[in-house]
Amino acid sequence: MNEKRLLKGIAAGAVVALAGLGYLVWAEYGALDEARARVTEIRGQIDTARKQLSGLATLEKDVIVLRETEQAIKEILPDDKDLNNFVRDLQRFAQDTEVAFTQVKRKELGGPRKGAVETFEKVAYEISLESDAFQALAFLDRVESHTRFLRVPTIALTASSRRTIEELGAPRHKVKLDIETFVYKPQAGVDPVKIEGYARKRELLLGEIAKRRQALAVETYQYRGPRGRRDPWVDPRVPVSDQDPSMLPIQEQQRIVDELVERMGVIKRTLDEWRKTDVIVRKMMLRAELDQLTVALEEDARRIQSEGLVRFPMAERRMQVEVIDQLVASRDEVDKERGPVGPSLELLQQLASSMARHVQGGEPGLAIEAFKSIESSLASVSADPERRALARQIVETFEDAKILRDFQAIAMQIRGVAIQEGRPPVALINGRTLREGDVLEGDMVVRAIRSGEIEFLFRGVVLVRRF
Repeated sequence: MNEKRLLKGIAAGAVVALAGLGYLVWAEYGALDEARARVTEIRGQIDTARKQLSGLATLEKDVIVLRETEQAIKEILPDDKDLNNFVRDLQRFAQDTEVAFTQVKRKELGGPRKGAVETFEKVAYEISLESDAFQALAFLDRVESHTRFLRVPTIALTASSRRTIEELGAPRHKVKLDIETFVYKPQAGVDPVKIEGYARKRELLLGEIAKRRQALAVETYQYRGPRGRRDPWVDPRVPVSDQDPSMLPIQEQQRIVDELVERMGVIKRTLDEWRKTDVIVRKMMLRAELDQLTVALEEDARRIQSEGLVRFPMAERRMQVEVIDQLVASRDEVDKERGPVGPSLELLQQLASSMARHVQGGEPGLAIEAFKSIESSLASVSADPERRALARQIVETFEDAKILRDFQAIAMQIRGVAIQEGRPPVALINGRTLREGDVLEGDMVVRAIRSGEIEFLFRGVVLVRRF
């Protein structure tokens, strides 16, 4: 009985031992599976780390290039502080190209999406201006050639009316356009990661950095102006005047004014250079050049007006605004700078020569107009003997021009002359038979009668009337 109990006890102990041993084996197998899974996970992490380490060099390269090109990005995209300078640039472009701003306002654009962080923020301006076609194109050229990135997504144009063109002497098209740019706003509060050996690595990437900078630069080209083209937004039809067949073709009148305006542009550029220089000798040389250019242009403009070569309202108005008025303003500025010393010797010499040519050519009106342009400043040269003598000569030529003008205004019909040997010559003038020494009217005396011409003494001056 005891033996059976013992055997049962031993058997039970063996079962328990086996069960414990089985549990231990099972537990070990579970730990082994976990270890294998952990090994697999670690191997995956190792592979990921290796991939990251293999891309670190490329990432460093990209970061260095980006940091070095960031300044170029800031240069082509204004920041908030620089937007005022950007608007001033637009106003300067308008002044340079002679367009007239009628409105400049910033457009309201939708903000970034909620929660989104935008590095580049769009900024747009709506601009309204008035100009001719080529002024508008020159303005757009300045915009597109700006050192900062700008784009013009929309343009709307209303062509100038013919009445406006005739009143102003030039077309004033109404142009509306949008100008867009972007504000660069890098994320604030983020400290840059330190890269070991940054300077050495940057030196190795200078070629790539230069290439990126060049790719960011704004491309420009040179606008070459109208080059003889007509304004495409102006009605090309030419009005015909049956009432005045002697009137020059409109294209010819416009060509004459174009040449005068071009010469006025040379004067304005010379005047601008004269304003800017502080070198006394250079300033004197430029002033002499200004005097020469101004006198020559004034003389030609007076001749054109006197002969009525430009009578089409648009061309006539343009000549007045862009040539005559500009000449007056230019001369006033230079004369003001001269102060009490008066006009220069060179200017007086040129004016005296010009007036003499007008009188000798039978154009007293042009000589009188030339004198009026300088009359008020002649008194200031009295302290200089050489200029005083020229001023006296100019005044005398002016008096001769007035006498010639009045002489030409006298109505005179010469029917012929009779010249016989042994008898005093006679002339049939205004229905009267007159001999040498007779008075025609007032203070006009017949001085000599010759074949084809009669010489008169008028106000102490000998004048000839040919027939």
